[in-house]
Parts: sequence; C-alpha cells; structure tokens
Amino acid sequence: MIASIRAEFRKLLTVRSTYIVFGFALLLAVFFAFYVDGIKAGPTVGDPGKLASEVINAINTVSILGALVGVLLVTHEYRYNTIMYTLTLSRSRTQVFFAKLIAISVFAVIFALALAAFSPAMAYLGVQVKGLHLVHQVFPVWSLLWRAVFVGWGFSMIAFVLAMIIRIQVGAFAALFLIPSMIEAIIGLLLKKNAVYLPFNSLGAVLQHRSDLTSITYGRAALVALVYIVVGCVVAWQLFLRRDAN
Repeated sequence: MIASIRAEFRKLLTVRSTYIVFGFALLLAVFFAFYVDGIKAGPTVGDPGKLASEVINAINTVSILGALVGVLLVTHEYRYNTIMYTLTLSRSRTQVFFAKLIAISVFAVIFALALAAFSPAMAYLGVQVKGLHLVHQVFPVWSLLWRAVFVGWGFSMIAFVLAMIIRIQVGAFAALFLIPSMIEAIIGLLLKKNAVYLPFNSLGAVLQHRSDLTSITYGRAALVALVYIVVGCVVAWQLFLRRDAN
C-alpha cells in the first residue's frame, strides 16, 4: 500500500498541471484579495469580518481548481492508457483506488490551507499598501480552519468520485461544472429550502455566513456532504473493482 501511495504522489508532483492549477489559484487570490479587496478597498476596511470573509471567498472561488487536480490524476491515466501499468504493478485495485484517494486528499488539504492563509494575508497587505487601516478584526480561526479544509477536501472528493465513475476527462470536467451550476439549480427550484441538502449546496452551506443560513448548521451541512462523499466513494470503489480498465 505504501508503494502505491508513493506512486500516486509521484504522479501528482511530476505533472505540470498540478503546478499550473496551484499557481493560477494563487494568482486569482492575488488579484481578488490583494487588488480588488485590498488596494481597491473602500468602506469595507471598517468591516470587522473582512479578513474572515477573505478566507470564505477564496475557498468558494478557487476550491473548484483544486478539484481539477483530482480529476486529472485519475483521467490522465485513462486518457493515455497508463492505468494498465498502474494496475499491473499493484497487488489489487483496492490499493490503487485508496492510494489515489489519499494522494488527492492530502493535496486538497494543503491547497485549502494555503489559500485560507494566503488570501487574507494578501488583502491585509493590499490595505496597508493603500495606506488604510483595518478595524479590529473578528477572526474565528478554528471555525474558519475546519470549514475551509472540509470544503476544499469535499470538492476534491466529489471530483475524484466523478472521475472514477465517468473516467473520460471531458465528461468528468463537464459533470464537475454542470452539476452545481445547472442540475442542482434546477432541482433546487423544486426542493426550495431543502435544496441545501443537495451535494454541492451542502458543501457551500458549510462556508456560508450564519446570517445566510435558514435551516441548517455548519455541522449538519458538513455531515450531509460527508454522507454523499462516503456513498459516492463506495460506489466508485465497487465500480472500479468490477469494470474493465479501459
């Protein structure tokens, strides 16, 4: 199992797309946090929750980019048919599946932590460069920390599940973008307030401001999302064991 995990980390760290996605996410954080919310800051410098909102905005905006890395780690092997070598070198498909899951999980956590720290730092720096001063900030560290990490990890896990089930790169990308933006939006019109119990909506509710929530707490939203992730992983795992590699 250790050898399989090392192999997945090696794949993750030796493809350009990992660094391109990570670098692009940091550039977005610089633009939105440093420039838009920092240098161009107006009355928001008097908001005691400004830096906390930067964490939420960063994760909401770029967590989908971290999820793309998980899709690429899986679908690249099917696209170039290198999955056959991976399965041949491993003792079992279960090891391959969980090695990929662990590698993507570790990357997702690091990705979320980096953005959660980088974005408010850039916003603060931008405000200082402009010559303004923030009011005393209310920054609930532990609450923001677990929520940011959970949402970043959750997006990557859903992307991983979609990639393992669909296996076609374009199809996995399409599903990752269309499900939250179109399919859940349409279903949400029918479910109304209960739309918060849909997969991506429940993940989003983990990061929402308390004043925006009507029927679900952070903990319950995280639990709902976790159920979807666990069930999705079990389904993807079983399909991976039974379906042909191609």
